[in-house]
Amino acid sequence: MSDSLDSGAFDFAVPPFDRLTPAEQARLAASLDLGLYAKDSVILKPGERADCLYVVMRGLVQERRGGEVAAVHGPHDSFGLQALFGDDTAGGPDGRPGEGGGAVACVAAEDTICHLVPRQALVELARDNPAFGDCIYQDFGDKLRALSSERANREMAALTMARIRQAYLHPPVFVNAADSLRDAALAMKRNQASSVLVREGNAAETGAPGGRIGILTGTDLRDLVLLDGCPVDSPVGPVARYELLTLDRDDLLFNALILMAKHSVRRLVIMEHGAVAGVLEQADLLALLSNHSQVIALRVDRAVSPDDLAQASQDIVGLIRTLHGTGVKVSFIADLVTELNRKIFRRLFELLAPPDLLANSCLIVMGSEGRGEQLLKTDQDNGLILRDGYECPTLKEVTAAFTARLVEFGYPPCPGNIMVSNPDWTRPLAAYKDAVFHWIHRPDETASMNLAIFYDAAAVAGDASLLAEVKGYLLSRLQDNQMFFTAFARPALAFDTPSGLFGGLFERRRNEALDIKKAGIFPIVHGIRALALEKHMAETNTVDRLWALADRSVLDRGFAGELAEAFTFLSTLRLKARVDSSAAGTQTDNLVRMEDLGKLDRDQFKDCLGLVKKFKEFIAYHFHLNH
Repeated sequence: MSDSLDSGAFDFAVPPFDRLTPAEQARLAASLDLGLYAKDSVILKPGERADCLYVVMRGLVQERRGGEVAAVHGPHDSFGLQALFGDDTAGGPDGRPGEGGGAVACVAAEDTICHLVPRQALVELARDNPAFGDCIYQDFGDKLRALSSERANREMAALTMARIRQAYLHPPVFVNAADSLRDAALAMKRNQASSVLVREGNAAETGAPGGRIGILTGTDLRDLVLLDGCPVDSPVGPVARYELLTLDRDDLLFNALILMAKHSVRRLVIMEHGAVAGVLEQADLLALLSNHSQVIALRVDRAVSPDDLAQASQDIVGLIRTLHGTGVKVSFIADLVTELNRKIFRRLFELLAPPDLLANSCLIVMGSEGRGEQLLKTDQDNGLILRDGYECPTLKEVTAAFTARLVEFGYPPCPGNIMVSNPDWTRPLAAYKDAVFHWIHRPDETASMNLAIFYDAAAVAGDASLLAEVKGYLLSRLQDNQMFFTAFARPALAFDTPSGLFGGLFERRRNEALDIKKAGIFPIVHGIRALALEKHMAETNTVDRLWALADRSVLDRGFAGELAEAFTFLSTLRLKARVDSSAAGTQTDNLVRMEDLGKLDRDQFKDCLGLVKKFKEFIAYHFHLNH
């Protein structure tokens, strides 16, 4: 039941209504109604449209989804914003994208009185008072997380949520640095261990300060005694390795997987409250994760010819399918695939290049591979920086073979010929600096593209200091030249990000497809890249750049969080479309068909495109692209 009663009890001291001016408070008070609801009565049915925002004055309201309580609202809490604006193509109270309807029922858990804020009054106040509008409109990042909650149970069981404490840890077996190799071997046999931890000086079993903790494995012991002829009564201290790879027991198993793949090791030392809790072995990690990513890494490390790498490269496709199918988040997949891809590139270059070329060059990857955002095998973007004065007589044969082998592995050649087989991308350090100077001071479309790609570069093999020197030169040559940064940022607006997409297309029953990279991903990537370059930042990953820009107050932290959420969702949607296609794991188009998406994905996609348009407006204003 609903009656018009005295609305004088409305509390304007409660956010967000405390943002209203006295005149605006008076306008709102004049428009208010009160709603009275008996216990167990339904205030809003699932999917029902509302014509007002509800603010609880007295009582308790439950939001119920599928028979379960999803949220509870008490005095001063508001609800109904989703029902108020969810299906409105005009968007929220300030014209931003609406929330999208949801199957949520609002029920009075006890006798309840609510203030009813009319839709029109809310819209007018939000438009007249931006601060109020920003508060009343639900935070976009929170919105995405709320919509994603329906997947929470699946993701909790996925690999990304598994913790190291869920795996079996081998109890730590300690020996002292003065103990002999025979003592270490006996300790391993007695404890059925494949390694021992070596205490040096005053180190206690807890790993407390006062001495170092090292490790000696069974393989180390075998090689020392059988291959190197080391006497069995030699002390273990001098031959132990003291740079331990450690993780906390509450860390993610996926981080352990990445660390093992990155450093080509079979065990990690696990810590808890500053003490050694145990040793995580590769076999136990694989048993729990039930995927073969570490096997791929081991195959790459043991490759003695390029042919040995071919199968490892193909196995990455199956790994992506497995991880995606079990609900692993796209950021974790990107981390692991990045490490595996770089291992393959590094090992291939090591197998093809003579030792002197390895010592006098730096193999780099660029674009999405350089940013650590590559999920599937798209075209190659790589280059080679040579030390000034160094010449390799077989350079042309090595670089041609490197490109050809990657094509065989499933990495297509770059349409723009940005590959080591192109002499423009295999040149001395000084020539790279000359190219950077040209890209900055004589900019054109090609120069801007080359600069953008190179700015994302990461070292893969050889001498990484060569890349660091060129990047340092790049950042030192940048000036506060508005015309340069305007030209550099312009491609972020090159592709249309459609609005009103869902209503029009579905009304016409057309299975239109949208290029998700052009419409959503690229504007975020390049817009953030332009802002990062303007601030002379060294970060390469898009999300890392986002948060670094927020730390420098270039972006509002809330807005940065929204963009990070949107970028992750769009990348996930792109991966899903590719994995579901018959050509999964290879270069395919980036088309997503709206009618193939479920309602949750459609709602999120719509909101993400709305946020991308907002970001493009910010980029246009920041870099004066509308002038």
